[in-house]
Amino acid sequence: MMKNIITIAAFAAGTNALVGRSDSCCFHLTSSGGTSGQLGQLSDGQNRIGDDSLSPAQYCIDSKGAITDSEGRGCILTPPTTQFQCDEGAAPTPGFSLGPNGELEYHGSKDFVACATGQNGGLNVYTTPNESDVTGCVNVELTADSCSSSGSGSGGSSSSASAVPSSFGSSSAQSTPSAPVSSAPVTQSTPTSSAAVSQSTPGSGSGEGSGSGSGSSAPAPSAPSESPLSGSPITVVNTITVTDCSCSATAPVGGGDSGEQPSPSATMPAPSGGGSDSGSQPTGSVPAPSGPQLSESATAPAPSGGGSQPSGSGSASVPASSVSSTPSATESSSGSCPTTLTSGSYEYPHLIVPVDSSSPDTAAGTSYNGTVSSTISSAFNFDIPSSDEGKTCSLVFLFPELQDLETSSYSFSGDGKIDFAKLSSAVEESTTFNNMPSVSQDLGDITVSPGNSYVVSTFPCPAGDKVAYKMENSGSTDLNFFEDYNPSPLGLYITTC
Repeated sequence: MMKNIITIAAFAAGTNALVGRSDSCCFHLTSSGGTSGQLGQLSDGQNRIGDDSLSPAQYCIDSKGAITDSEGRGCILTPPTTQFQCDEGAAPTPGFSLGPNGELEYHGSKDFVACATGQNGGLNVYTTPNESDVTGCVNVELTADSCSSSGSGSGGSSSSASAVPSSFGSSSAQSTPSAPVSSAPVTQSTPTSSAAVSQSTPGSGSGEGSGSGSGSSAPAPSAPSESPLSGSPITVVNTITVTDCSCSATAPVGGGDSGEQPSPSATMPAPSGGGSDSGSQPTGSVPAPSGPQLSESATAPAPSGGGSQPSGSGSASVPASSVSSTPSATESSSGSCPTTLTSGSYEYPHLIVPVDSSSPDTAAGTSYNGTVSSTISSAFNFDIPSSDEGKTCSLVFLFPELQDLETSSYSFSGDGKIDFAKLSSAVEESTTFNNMPSVSQDLGDITVSPGNSYVVSTFPCPAGDKVAYKMENSGSTDLNFFEDYNPSPLGLYITTC
């Protein structure tokens, strides 16, 4: 009898220790401190405290400390604001954990900041927001109603360089959220712009870093450890399975997807129910400010229908929303597709790779940022679904004013001249300046300026193919932007019509 009691006790202790060590453990979050209430979600995945019109949101955490919501969207800290939100198609940011009392921690710190949104009394949640970007902020702690002692490091302190200030505004240094993928760094000085949030290109070092522009600096990423959870694992009978909820930890395929494209292991954030996507979405590591990483199993099929275009259809154009900047190439025909991102009628890049002529053999890996400078250019892979057969595609560059951005930012200086080109094949994570695919079609120069949208090229959609385009400096441009579909959309996209 005593032996049975001991066995049962050991089993119970082992089961508790394994919570969160399986695929996922699910919970709800409640805020305390400067404001109290359960966390709810907007339809686009933004997490809010204090908005009574929202139902309590459910989250799931895995053993790497990556959180997804009940829709399978990856929960991330958006650069450069560090807002905690969940985006469809985004790989979740690792490094979260739940302490023994259910307290949510990020790299060992349980301090979060909630800031007013001006909507229904709701507050957004951040780790280390820049005081100039937010208002009405209070310090809060977030507590889960289950899954204690789970996630990365089981809620213990972390050796990461990230640290959240104990009180909002008391520290001038921002934390360094984790960024995935180990890849050789590209050294970059970010542009000096009065409207800039400077950001660095992807890196793999574990130390902190920051941009050197005159604008406010966004946090630099540090590579997370891929090692198993710290501490000695507790081994229980192998057949034990702890299931905490039925919510999926994998994001659903975006609307309008044919499902026939290669599925990336991590992708750019996809809009909620938005543009078509290529295959199932990943779990894994996630966007971090200024060069967050993603990875993709990249192949280079020969494009069909994407060859040389007739004059007037494959060329750069004046801005769709303004004629203040005149490109040097021929205007696009009137048959171009819109520069607005309509659900199911656009493609976002599934891989962005910066290359640096000053380090021609260094592979920077992948990035969520597009960068154009005197030495750095960026290549963008797009997967065009088979369902776009017979449609028209337009390559568009969207460049809104800084004040119109909600979850993104950019730094910009110089004359704005950028050369756009189609590459002969897709790029890969290992792409460098020296081995980048050749240009198959030069699409011309465009002089970009904030507040404009540009139709770069219009062509028959190469349905079922992967195509790549390059943005390169053709003047004195310094531009570093976080590709993001959230209002107002920023970056390079393909729209369909």
